[in-house]
Amino acid sequence: MAHDTKPIRVLPDSDLARLLDAAARAPVLLEKEGVLYRVSRVEADSAIAAYDPAAVRASIQAAAGLLTPADAERLKAGIYQAREEGTRPE
Repeated sequence: MAHDTKPIRVLPDSDLARLLDAAARAPVLLEKEGVLYRVSRVEADSAIAAYDPAAVRASIQAAAGLLTPADAERLKAGIYQAREEGTRPE
């Protein structure tokens, strides 16, 4: 997710828990004062669930030194150019 999301604990016997049970089967829409909210189950990200710090460190070590100084300069130039051009539609 793009935003830091604060988890909220739900009591197992609450109305909200029953609503979440329904949302686990299929998305549901909640309406409050004319504003709709979609509630659906979010599957755990398999990349996060399978995170192995030792494997990440080994991958970083294996990649170290693969770029030549010229490659690094081209990469940085491309990043700066993309920042100046922007990615938002007009």
